[in-house]
Amino acid sequence: MKSVLRFVIVLFLVNLVAASILAGVYRLTKPRIEAQEALVREKALKEVMPESVGDRIEAVSEEYWKVYKGSSSKARGYIFIARKYGYSSVIETMVGMKRDGTITGVAILNHNETPGLGAKIVEIVSDKTITKAIKGIFSKEKAPEKELSPYFTEQFKERSVKSIDVSNIDAITGATISSKAVVDSIKSKGSEILNAR
Repeated sequence: MKSVLRFVIVLFLVNLVAASILAGVYRLTKPRIEAQEALVREKALKEVMPESVGDRIEAVSEEYWKVYKGSSSKARGYIFIARKYGYSSVIETMVGMKRDGTITGVAILNHNETPGLGAKIVEIVSDKTITKAIKGIFSKEKAPEKELSPYFTEQFKERSVKSIDVSNIDAITGATISSKAVVDSIKSKGSEILNAR
């Protein structure tokens, strides 16, 4: 009986020390994590509504913003966060949308989908080949590097929130559930905002 009690006490102390260390690390890293998340959101705000430079963006809530042109009182667009469970995690997207429901941009903020499959929702596909890269090295004229963005999210631009569907979006091969989750979340939240205004 004494040996069982000793094992219980030792196990309790080991767990207490481990939990204390984890809590300390969490406390130290929490401000940095929050600052990084804020930077990602700020970048995504500009990315999903690129023509809003100089416009007034007012937060309605933590997940919904209205975009105004100058001193106008009529919103010319909306930015919102949509969420839906994909194959293995909740996929969080930020979406820019004009008043008529036309999508101006989509950015994936957070996901933990399967690497190589569902994680392709953020994969950037380049048309640069080895041959082009070698030619670029020896070329006297340097072509400006164009900023690449994920192919999957680029498909949403200039489409109506009301009419997007997995059937008219190139879903990611082998990751239909992740693709459908993104499409459904955008369509649902976008329609909700358009109906509420």
